[in-house]
Amino acid sequence: MYNTILHFIYFLSNFKFLYPRKYQDWFLQQKKNLSNLRLNDQKSIWIHCSSLGEYESVKPLIPHLKTIHHNITLTFFSASGYLNFKDYDLINQVSYLPLDLKENMKKLIEKINPLIVIISKNDIWPNMITLLYKNHTPLYLVGFKLKKRKVNNWIIKKYYIKYLPKFSFIFCQDNLTTEFLKSHHIPYHSVIGDTRINQVLSDSQLEFYDNYINSFIDNKKVILYGSLEQSDFDIVINTINTRKDVKHLIVPHEITPTIIQKLKNNLASKYILYSEIRNSEKIDSNILIINRFGILKHLYRFSDIAYIGGGFGNGVHNTLEAAVHGNVMLFGPKHQDFPETTLFIKQKIATTINHKSEFEKKINNWLENNEQKEVLKNKVFNLFQSKKENLDLIINQIKKDLEKK
Repeated sequence: MYNTILHFIYFLSNFKFLYPRKYQDWFLQQKKNLSNLRLNDQKSIWIHCSSLGEYESVKPLIPHLKTIHHNITLTFFSASGYLNFKDYDLINQVSYLPLDLKENMKKLIEKINPLIVIISKNDIWPNMITLLYKNHTPLYLVGFKLKKRKVNNWIIKKYYIKYLPKFSFIFCQDNLTTEFLKSHHIPYHSVIGDTRINQVLSDSQLEFYDNYINSFIDNKKVILYGSLEQSDFDIVINTINTRKDVKHLIVPHEITPTIIQKLKNNLASKYILYSEIRNSEKIDSNILIINRFGILKHLYRFSDIAYIGGGFGNGVHNTLEAAVHGNVMLFGPKHQDFPETTLFIKQKIATTINHKSEFEKKINNWLENNEQKEVLKNKVFNLFQSKKENLDLIINQIKKDLEKK
């Protein structure tokens, strides 16, 4: 049934008009990626990530993996990962993951010629995993994390019980996940925590200077609205329109012409786009819309307060990048799946808000009485250092398994 459904989806890709524009390019690439991928005439380490966020989590491992084998192939499922990937100095070749048809996966595995396969987080594809398992290729899940609602869903539960035993080792983010594995007699796992903390700490030390943003900020207080979704608009728009004494940096979660236009339609005050700021002789607006992908993690160094989007939708987005730069944070109620948010609330670095008036009250209070940015930055840096993961545990396990082959 699974393969029949996938074949039907692949057939429908011939009728691109049936899909939103962002998926049309994905289907177009699906017809090309196997022919574009070079054949590895020697073994390769294969890393698979759903999108860019999953790549950022596994990225700290790459220099360590190169001590095992220098040739690394990276695949992405989503366009947001593939189209915005920049680290070509770390990877030998990058490709979309083909649709999980048996014939596709056989060809892909032949071309990549994997020594080992590492999957970041939870992007588990049945045909891909089954074929690699049958080929006796060591398989690793890094940063695997189960949510309670998924564990309680019998279909998803059955899916995990079937495919997780095929992995050589599973490095889990939390105890809930490893308890699930234990209860279903799935061996070879341990709690490793969130490797993204390592990458966030590393990124925070990188130099990033943008003269245009510095000119826009002009030594004023800055509120950054990171990964803003439409469900967040009603919460923050009034503050953006009325607080003219501070600078507002807005970074939508999806940077598309449609989303940018919807955001513009909600703004009553004058704004400027990041793409237009270079051509502006004078910046006479206190609202800057960032319509460039991939720089959000660097922008938090310019802000004092960060509102993190997604907490009124499917779940709050990345809070680690805002915290490491000393921002106090606000986000919606849907944050329980992320243990770091609970920690930030406990440490009084962040707070949850449930409606617009609560957001406005908290913003007004923080702008008048906020803790110094450097004090918060040092506090978070020390906190992250204590939770930084020992990546050697992962590498040593992989080396140990390879010695057995």
